[in-house]
Amino acid sequence: MKNIKKITYFIAALIFVQLLYSGSIPLVKAQVDISNSYYQNLEYNNPYVYEVIQFGDSTGWYNFSEWSNSYEGDWKTDATGQILVKLTGFYDKDPNDWGNVFGDPIPWYDIGIYENNLGVLKMNFTLSNRSNSEVARALTLGYNSFQPGFLIPNENLTNVKELALNQSDPGGLYDIVGDLDVEESYNFLSIGFEQNGGGQKTSLIYDKSTGLLVWAKTSIFGYLLEIKSLNFTLDYFSGFEYNVLQFGGAVGWYNFTQWPADSYEGDWKTNTNGQILINFTGFYDKDPNDWGNIIDDPIPWFDIEIVENKSGILTTNFTLSNRSNSELGWAFTLGYNNFQSGILIQIIDNLTRVKKLAFQEASGFVNGLVSVEETQLTIKISFDQVGGGQKTKMIYEKRTGLLLWANTSIGSYLLEMAIDKYIPWESTGEEIRPPTNYFLKFLPYIVIASICILIMAASLIVSRFKTGLKKFNKYILIVILATASFASFFVFTSSIEVGEVNEPVREIQDITLIVDYGNGTVKTWENIELSDYNTTAFDTLIKWCETEITDYGDMGIIVESVDGIEGNWRYSINDEFPGVSANKYNLKNGDIVKWIFG
Repeated sequence: MKNIKKITYFIAALIFVQLLYSGSIPLVKAQVDISNSYYQNLEYNNPYVYEVIQFGDSTGWYNFSEWSNSYEGDWKTDATGQILVKLTGFYDKDPNDWGNVFGDPIPWYDIGIYENNLGVLKMNFTLSNRSNSEVARALTLGYNSFQPGFLIPNENLTNVKELALNQSDPGGLYDIVGDLDVEESYNFLSIGFEQNGGGQKTSLIYDKSTGLLVWAKTSIFGYLLEIKSLNFTLDYFSGFEYNVLQFGGAVGWYNFTQWPADSYEGDWKTNTNGQILINFTGFYDKDPNDWGNIIDDPIPWFDIEIVENKSGILTTNFTLSNRSNSELGWAFTLGYNNFQSGILIQIIDNLTRVKKLAFQEASGFVNGLVSVEETQLTIKISFDQVGGGQKTKMIYEKRTGLLLWANTSIGSYLLEMAIDKYIPWESTGEEIRPPTNYFLKFLPYIVIASICILIMAASLIVSRFKTGLKKFNKYILIVILATASFASFFVFTSSIEVGEVNEPVREIQDITLIVDYGNGTVKTWENIELSDYNTTAFDTLIKWCETEITDYGDMGIIVESVDGIEGNWRYSINDEFPGVSANKYNLKNGDIVKWIFG
């Protein structure tokens, strides 16, 4: 009998423990199938790996399921560390979710955070089955109630963009307000949020075909995280379809492999609403007879099909097999001189080198002006031949190197094409300054002269009736002249505009900064890039050093202190000392800026 009671108590205890354990599990239910609004071929078995590019300041992780006791410790990583994200399923959001505008069910993950310890990855933080909301909040991969985290529903990207926009200023008591920048390219969706007045700054880039996070850079106060996906690769073999927007003039195609004998393969042509179809065949070295391409081996090779639109019917009229990007670049005029970028720039990971090569080839067979403009997702390279001739504009995707749009012409030849469903952006152009209003410029002097004439005339008139005042006329004249001179000098010095050296440009590169602290310490920074028209000698200094200045308005600034060392600071450009303030000297590519104490 006693044994039966013991067994009964034991079973009751087991049931109680089971109930207690069940009560501690979040009241959510896994969905075996991937939600219809998400990419249907997501990996469950293999983690998605993100390399850490930058990290600063550890931060706390809070568990949404146990809100009363939610703090689970600080997590951290470092540059070249990793974050592993393994999908566990699709669940409803936790009842304690702070807020996420994405509808249920949402993805949940296992998370592993690694530091790089002398080349060895060491896990220092791991969590099981956490919601995308919780992960996004912990890593600051979102803002307000827009918490996209590592995965967005890619079925309706228009809806995602609307949600992002609505949360930039949602109007809640605890919400933050900021500016939103949304951009789409062929492969990516970029969402950038910057809090007004400083604070949070978050940039997120997602793969449109899968919804997975590709790159993120996010910061708030002392926290900073920049990561990139190691899983994303361009789908080279799906084929690239370009729609022809404009075309004029048939052009000959020349085979580099058979150059120069028997290289002519006929004229190719298309027309408006025609197509150019590109299929990748592999990466190979350039052909021995390549006319010239400074982009490094191996380069991409393609099969090419050129299609005309004849009364709405697409008809192939030119095909070629396994041709190099160089040959294609020359045939389509997708490049200039030895910068033959063609359909794909395979070295796009080194964007600085791409820009250097683009500028380097401004002169060669023909001479021209090269400009480079960037957005978050794209880079636009333009070449305009001096004196007319070739004019080429090309937009490439920054993370893949894929050509998105081109408008190129030389002589009677013209080709404008865009990859399917891509709408090219255009630069706004330089600001047009209004003409100088010389009347307003000289108005103060006219007023001063008029007042002086009136006073002098009044003095002469009065002295005619009161002869005793004539002896004071010369003193009055002296006072008037002195006052007029002082007033004119004041107006002149107040209106001085110190001219700038060189025209300001949007971006410069290959700048060297040298700071000589006068105490034996000399610091050097090389290969500096400056952008957004912040390209002066002073902009270079403040990019790397703490400074204190005195601002004299239009006259310029004087640097009083650099990295805590106060005194006489002066600067030189290429070993010459300019005669203008550092914030008035606009740099050029390759300039050497040296700041010297004493």
